[in-house]
Amino acid sequence: MKKGPDETSMIEIGRRLALTRQVMGLQQNEFCDRAQIAPNTYNQYENGKKRPSIDNAIKLCDAYHLTLDWIFRGDPSGLRYETADAIKAVRNARP
Repeated sequence: MKKGPDETSMIEIGRRLALTRQVMGLQQNEFCDRAQIAPNTYNQYENGKKRPSIDNAIKLCDAYHLTLDWIFRGDPSGLRYETADAIKAVRNARP
């Protein structure tokens, strides 16, 4: 069964969040605790089961200096240089 645009988007958002968390060297529970998001809710984001609410996306932005453009659209241009550079390195290393 083909995935709809919303489902694909949720999967991509989850991949970006997981990648961001990994380049920061954090486990899921550490990452969501700092942003004050329930672990089971955050887990659903990373697994592409649920789209972050605007409120929770803003919590992630505030806690980790991310941007809504990065979370929802994959645009890294507003990220801190160190974060953007680490994400780029991981992406380039993948086959």
